[in-house]
Amino acid sequence: MKILEKPIIVVLLLLVLSGYLYFFQLDKIALTDPDETFYGQTAKEMYLKGEWLTPTLYGQPQFEKPILFYWLIEISYKIFGINEFAVRFPCALFGFLGLVGIYFLGRLLFNNRAGIFSAVLLATSLEYLILSIGCVTDMVLFTLLLFGVLFFFYGQIRRKDYFYLLSSAAFALATLTKGPIGLLLPVAIIALYLALTKNLAIFKKGFMLAGALIVFALIAKPWYFIMYKLHAQDFVNVFFGFHNVTRFLTPEHKIGSQIYYNIPIVLGGFFPWSVFLPLGFWRFCKTAFSRNSKQQAANNEQRNYALFLLLWFIFIFLFFTASSTKLPTYIFPCFLSLALITGKLWDDFLNKKAAQGLIKWMKVSYYALPSLILLIFAGVCIFVKMDYPEMLGKAVITGLFLIFGIALSLAAFIGKKFIAAFLLIAYSVALIIYPLDKLILPALEAHESSKALAKELLKFHKGDEAIGSEYDYRAGIAFYTGKIPVNIVDYSTSHALMGSKDRVWCILKQKNVADLNGPGIDKPKNVVVVFKSGKKRLITNKPL
Repeated sequence: MKILEKPIIVVLLLLVLSGYLYFFQLDKIALTDPDETFYGQTAKEMYLKGEWLTPTLYGQPQFEKPILFYWLIEISYKIFGINEFAVRFPCALFGFLGLVGIYFLGRLLFNNRAGIFSAVLLATSLEYLILSIGCVTDMVLFTLLLFGVLFFFYGQIRRKDYFYLLSSAAFALATLTKGPIGLLLPVAIIALYLALTKNLAIFKKGFMLAGALIVFALIAKPWYFIMYKLHAQDFVNVFFGFHNVTRFLTPEHKIGSQIYYNIPIVLGGFFPWSVFLPLGFWRFCKTAFSRNSKQQAANNEQRNYALFLLLWFIFIFLFFTASSTKLPTYIFPCFLSLALITGKLWDDFLNKKAAQGLIKWMKVSYYALPSLILLIFAGVCIFVKMDYPEMLGKAVITGLFLIFGIALSLAAFIGKKFIAAFLLIAYSVALIIYPLDKLILPALEAHESSKALAKELLKFHKGDEAIGSEYDYRAGIAFYTGKIPVNIVDYSTSHALMGSKDRVWCILKQKNVADLNGPGIDKPKNVVVVFKSGKKRLITNKPL
């Protein structure tokens, strides 16, 4: 369709898609513990105090992440008020901007259709969808890195040096979002790419490089400098020492020690499009490392772009595999490569001159999709039955929506209506938004959020009665009650609180409530369970 050749039309369509997938979903579930409430409460305390420099949590400075993400939420609070929608709005906005960025990058490196495919499949990949309706720094980081790469290639291809300055600005903002990796990762990958492609002309542009450094310093340096002036060695030790160096060298969580940890994260996070990754990677490797000199001369640019996307994925994948601390979101920046590799694969497949080998293996990849869907459906049902048994029926209904959409896509593929088959895969993901909204999220809220406990607590809490909470729920209780709970770090803390002569309140896991009936509390019978929410319990030490 010629109308889709106009970028403004594509951007508007991506906005409509984002509106349905992301923006309309932002307040469907309360903030989840512990990450969303951590960022939401930090920004809330800053906003209420008029603080725009030092992130503060429970009245104290905290240096887990730089300032930009908190600024975004504070601005959102100013526009929308303090609520779930405002907390998540920045990530939804950057989710939309990320789709725009991947479209323009695909359009620049390959063609318009490849850019559209890349944007649509990225929009409907599982992890991208989740991070666009959540509140964590990774979506903002991803989008800023993406625009840094986009501007870099505009500078390379259009030969206009001011794009390099824009690229530097994007990486500076990424550094203000999640620290040094916002600079170190992209610079290392770009430098390696330029060295391997022997494209070193950029390093001879001293004036431009100096300008890029100045732009980066003007944007990124002031906040770090101010933090050092205000907090001195505390800032250096906590932010750089612990959250960047120590967490890389020493595992912070029990999960993530396995060398293969990030493989299922990539495959699951890029679902349902991950079924096409093996073929996409094979083709890109074939393009990037082809030894046919005539073919290299004719397709030099395409070979270089394939090489860059492979380097981007491999470098990030290996970096976070080497990191001792691993979380599912850490690997997310590599989705830039996954989207473009898969988008270009579909574009080549739909080319009228597509090779028979590509058509054959594309069909093999596609026909694996329904089988994979059924396998995952069975696995999810088993998991839900074990961890959330009351949600099993709702999970089955939601899965049937997905299976219905994939069945339509399969019918279109068998009928050789391949564009319709592609769009119906995306439709399948969009289709499950309805049962998720009506069935899954309301039931999941009790397990993943402290909002219900906080509302119940406010019904009974009076005056200065002490409140204690385990770490995972502490920020959520603070956000929804406006009161800062004591941190219950172990059995002795909860034991001491519940042994108080005055009324106190505690939020504990169900399994930890039983420990309070041990020796040391004068009247164990006065451990009163006031409210239950998932596996969490609101308790007090005096009968109501």
